[in-house]
Amino acid sequence: MCYKPKTNAILKAFFLNPGAKIPLPSAFDAQHEQFERAFAALSQAIEQHAFPGAAVAITHHAQLVALKGLGRFTYDPQSPAVEAETIYDLASVTKVVATTALCMVLQARGALDLGQPFTELLPEFAAGADPRRRQVTLRMILAHSSGLPAYVKLFESASTREGLIQQALEVPLEADPGSRAEYSDVGFILLGVALERLFRNSLDELCREQVFSRLGLARMRFNPPEEWKPLIPPAVHDLTFRKRIVQGEVHDENAWVMGGVAGHAGCFAPAREVALFA
Repeated sequence: MCYKPKTNAILKAFFLNPGAKIPLPSAFDAQHEQFERAFAALSQAIEQHAFPGAAVAITHHAQLVALKGLGRFTYDPQSPAVEAETIYDLASVTKVVATTALCMVLQARGALDLGQPFTELLPEFAAGADPRRRQVTLRMILAHSSGLPAYVKLFESASTREGLIQQALEVPLEADPGSRAEYSDVGFILLGVALERLFRNSLDELCREQVFSRLGLARMRFNPPEEWKPLIPPAVHDLTFRKRIVQGEVHDENAWVMGGVAGHAGCFAPAREVALFA
């Protein structure tokens, strides 16, 4: 990736001035002409019920060049229209904008050693008879090469945050550490817990203080307040677990059992703020 001079300046501002709020200039007066085909493709997908709506933000050379909402919250033609500032459940994008970004900031400050054994952060991770668990490093957790599986429905047997964390700690390795990449929710659940333990603060507060507020991301957060609910499309009509329409609360069941704050899922944001982060 080659950063342009303006982008370099933004990156320097972020790392050298932690209190700075970084603007993202806008220039999307001609977006309908420039991105006519892209908007048409999204509109066609909405008409074909691939999804009911979408909020789009496009950046170029650190400039916001398109920002638009299309479709509706649901397939009901009477449901609210999606606006450019509609707030979405970011699901696994949480791993990028929150947990990984937090690790990057802390590592750049020398507060994290990516090569340290993960058991130094979470000693309980070494419990059991598998000696390979002591080989897992923080870098392996971040790179999804720890040997942990991709996904486990921990919510089916854990009803509290503490119970789900305990079960996550006991999930067996499926491969030797460092031998393969397996995108893992379980690893990032434990990573979020490890960061909370290390810095004696909740993950949502750490991300707000160290990442979101520094970028001026006022609407990127875990557990959006009740007054935001009308701005958030429903994620699913859950007929089996919560037995209700899930709107304004995290869709991911494991994250929901954890109180909406987890290393793998839970963030909400409008497209504009995801674009600013990117």
